[in-house]
Amino acid sequence: EDGVHLIVFVHGFQGNQFDLRMLKNHLADIFPMAELLLSAANEKDTYADMQTLGSNLANEVDAFIGRMVIPVSRISFIGHSLGGVITRACLAHPAMQRYRSRLCTYCSLGSAHLGYQYSDNRYVDIGMWVLKKVKNSTALHQFSLSDSKDPLTSYMYRLSDMPVLHLFKNVLLVASPQDGYAPYTSARLEVHGKSFRDNKLGAVHRKMVDNLLRPMYDAGTNLVRYEVHFHVEGQGLDGRIKRAAHIMLLESLPFIRHLVAVNRKYFE
Repeated sequence: EDGVHLIVFVHGFQGNQFDLRMLKNHLADIFPMAELLLSAANEKDTYADMQTLGSNLANEVDAFIGRMVIPVSRISFIGHSLGGVITRACLAHPAMQRYRSRLCTYCSLGSAHLGYQYSDNRYVDIGMWVLKKVKNSTALHQFSLSDSKDPLTSYMYRLSDMPVLHLFKNVLLVASPQDGYAPYTSARLEVHGKSFRDNKLGAVHRKMVDNLLRPMYDAGTNLVRYEVHFHVEGQGLDGRIKRAAHIMLLESLPFIRHLVAVNRKYFE
């Protein structure tokens, strides 16, 4: 195809543009002709509401493409943690409408697409409660579906009802059961068994899964799920609070090498 392949890397909560530099560098070695963008639009405030974060990313990508000399033929996104959800919000923004036909591959690394539900990590539960109280973070309220009294009007539910993943040819969902920061089934877009015993949010949880998966099945999107296991023993506090695996999705060289090698065909 004529034109260049643009690959956008999107960091997560309290992150910065350099979080995904290792993955970016490996892809740059394999695809020297690709254009790579480490997003910096949300570095200063990841506490804001996700619609704003998505808008910031959309405007950043649109402006970046506008400065390119060679036309863009394909666009792919790789997001870590909250960055995977922000990418979905970005693609629902009007500024991205013109690029929808060029979408190629979407990859999320430990992104809780269904929000932070059915967690078994009390450390993160406490941390989120504190941040919501102290920082009054809109994004965290949205992430836990506590931004609205009616879960059907919560931002995460409304975002699931604005499907965009089916616009990609390939959707890669990377998750680790050792990751306590992104509930495993949420990162894999799968129904959690506890939802069938949850009279408050269970039906909403299952409907969100259907909202996101059904358009991909109907469109014939190539959906691939990866389960990743790390050696987290000896990781100190990060290991005990189940943060180690979440960070190793960014910083484990063997994992990054394997991820790129296995999925190279989706970025060619």
